[in-house]
Amino acid sequence: MARLADFRLIPALDTYPKVVAFSQKLPGKILILALFSAGLSFRTDSWLHLSVFMTAMTFLPQFRPVLLTIATFVSLYLANWPNVEIPWSIRQQHYPTVFFFKPMIVVAVLVFFAAYYTAVRQNKDRWYAKRPIRNLLVFYILLLIAATSTPFSNPQDVYLWAFLAVLGKYLWFFNYTLLDRHNKETPPLALQAGYYFPFWGGSTTPFPKGAAYLRKIEAKNPEQLAISQLKGIKLLYWALLLALLEKLLNQIFYGNANTSHAFSGIAFSLDIPSFHAVLHDGAGHSYPWYINWLALIANFFTRLLWFSVWGHVIIACCRMAGYNALRNTYKPLQSVSIADFWNRFYYYFKELLVDNFFYPAFLRYFKKWPRIRLFFATFAAAGFGNVLYHFLRETGNIADNGFWPALWSFRVYMFYGIVLSTAISISQLYEKKRPTDMSWLRKNFVTPVFVVGFYCILSIFDSSDRNLTLGDHFIFLLKLFNIHVS
Repeated sequence: MARLADFRLIPALDTYPKVVAFSQKLPGKILILALFSAGLSFRTDSWLHLSVFMTAMTFLPQFRPVLLTIATFVSLYLANWPNVEIPWSIRQQHYPTVFFFKPMIVVAVLVFFAAYYTAVRQNKDRWYAKRPIRNLLVFYILLLIAATSTPFSNPQDVYLWAFLAVLGKYLWFFNYTLLDRHNKETPPLALQAGYYFPFWGGSTTPFPKGAAYLRKIEAKNPEQLAISQLKGIKLLYWALLLALLEKLLNQIFYGNANTSHAFSGIAFSLDIPSFHAVLHDGAGHSYPWYINWLALIANFFTRLLWFSVWGHVIIACCRMAGYNALRNTYKPLQSVSIADFWNRFYYYFKELLVDNFFYPAFLRYFKKWPRIRLFFATFAAAGFGNVLYHFLRETGNIADNGFWPALWSFRVYMFYGIVLSTAISISQLYEKKRPTDMSWLRKNFVTPVFVVGFYCILSIFDSSDRNLTLGDHFIFLLKLFNIHVS
């Protein structure tokens, strides 16, 4: 039984002393980089220039911060700069086609933040420097309100909304820089720019966190670099296996209209309708309750797999660059509580909310009432911060429809945030009351099934369709239990 429990599809290479020692030598480094590049080529067309960056950081570790900054801006250039959602109403107008338009907007955003950051550091007693993250968020929201309330002529509105869209992309990276402003080891702002949308990828959620965290996890010697890179190879090839599983499940669940494109030639399929289809089934076609369940469950697990693969590849590249970061998604199906799943599923988003919302609320309010204090801080992060983060990402929706109508269209996700934060708060409050001597069945099956089931049902309200009402989502929820509301 012990040997069976120790079995791994991907060997724990970083725990083998001989492998770690070999990886510190020139042949070992070349082999590691070759293996990683080969695996990476299956996931992205950018594998070649990513491999070049990781090679440079492997052989010139003393210049890692500088190389990271260079690699980040080269990657932005090769990717045609940030993938900014320019509002449709703006794109219909005269959109600048000059090649330096996006770089110019990026530079303007970075110069704006540099001025703000300098003012905050040099004027610590001023009101804007005492709570700089809150003030930056409020300023950005006021800019969005002003931009949707004041008519601008073309091309001023094009430049304004491009600036706001790019600023929204960088917003949470800037917040981590502000959190690190008092640290004596904080590098110059020019070097910190390498941590904004680093070359290994990510989203508006910083992967992995900010400059302070990267300094903490950076490899300090050849052995640490070897271990970090071996972990990167493990994670990348684990991601490739999960990607194959994802394709297999998509074939089994949804099939493929063209059998020649079926995964591995598999013709079998359950032909489950997409979650989008069953959520909109009021338009003349009603699915049986069990089909609704199958669509919901299939959507939840395929999204979970896709999300895991996406995060694993990013963190694998980060590790290859010499930063031994924790995984973004780590065994969520083994979660023993609702709070535990939230931590395991999207670790760096959870950390963003904790650093920007939980700690400020926890350290400031309800200090004499521990339970209320924990509940309020959790609600500030998983509720308010969660909703605010996702709302500010939708600059296109805000520009096209106006700030307040866009906010109103977000009411379904607001409900999602309220339920999620309440459930996490209750889970944390009763964390200590959970029995430590749970049976194997309860710990490994009953509790995880309950937790995953909760998130699966709650995912009904985690919808990106702003045209559906809260009532539409509740109607679908009732249909799961064969209750139809006319």
